[in-house]
Amino acid sequence: MTETAGEQALLQHALARRPARTGRWRTGYCVEDVDAFLEHAGRSAPAGTLTSAQVRAVGFASRRGGYDIEETDDVLAAIEDQLVRRERTRALGAGQSARWAERAAALSAAIYGRLGEPAGDRFPRERRLRRGYRPADVDDLCDLLADHLDGREHLTPEDLRRVLFRPSRGRFGYREGPVDAFVDRVVELLVAFER
Repeated sequence: MTETAGEQALLQHALARRPARTGRWRTGYCVEDVDAFLEHAGRSAPAGTLTSAQVRAVGFASRRGGYDIEETDDVLAAIEDQLVRRERTRALGAGQSARWAERAAALSAAIYGRLGEPAGDRFPRERRLRRGYRPADVDDLCDLLADHLDGREHLTPEDLRRVLFRPSRGRFGYREGPVDAFVDRVVELLVAFER
């Protein structure tokens, strides 16, 4: 199975998009950082050397008058989605369907394992006075994810990319890193293994 012309066109379209700038006094992503990454992506993705994981892991500094954060995240999400689809197409075309199924099983097991934990104990707690996520908000999302995976709800990758958790300080909050990594895994599962 090879990548179709339509899939290539969708990737090129995603790579050509540029986010809008914020107002002069509003904070956004650093223009130079975003431009440098998008130029790199424009060269690397067609050559097959950019992966969805690299797009998912990218981060930018904040600056006044920068690129709109939400629009930039939408551009990155579109690129990531197309790269995941290309990776799936190439893996299945190269006779690696067993490896792809193993990847899906591993992602599902990690997600279900976390969802099986009791509310309030699903993620490690933050230390001291550091900011974390309010556990009730994260646990509500986990319950919604469980309903989605059991077919009682419908969620899209965009729903998860837009989720916001209220902050909580110290041991009252879940640590942000593990929660963010978990949400990334769920997004990957929804994009890569869509029904």
